[in-house]
Amino acid sequence: MDNPPSDEARLFAALPGEWTITRTLSGAGRMIGSARFRAAGPQLLHYREDGQLTLDGGQVLDVYREYHYRLEPGLIRICFAEPGPPRTLHVLRLDRAAASDVHFCGPDTYAGHYEFPDDNRFIVRMRVTGPHKDYTIETTYERVR
Repeated sequence: MDNPPSDEARLFAALPGEWTITRTLSGAGRMIGSARFRAAGPQLLHYREDGQLTLDGGQVLDVYREYHYRLEPGLIRICFAEPGPPRTLHVLRLDRAAASDVHFCGPDTYAGHYEFPDDNRFIVRMRVTGPHKDYTIETTYERVR
């Protein structure tokens, strides 16, 4: 008898496709954009987001990010999409459709909390702290139908 897929494997299988993004950066601005998860190899998804960040002062910037999501036994590893050895941003181990992790980058800390209420929506809250940083980021993803 086969074992049922893990929560991480079920979530990983639900990610591919197109998503809309709404992101709020406390005290800085708001980003509206889109994201796409696409297969990039066995147990690997490439993530790309593009959008426009409107700063509180009115300036508008084109922005993008890229990551790799890798399914590993019992977890999903999110890595920066850059040349060289993989650098991990967060490791997600699901507990009741949510996961949290902390990434230390130089003097700065990125504490992330991920919520997955269903296959068509998820929310990422990030607290960024450091010698010159102290803000929160909240991003809501909605599946494009």
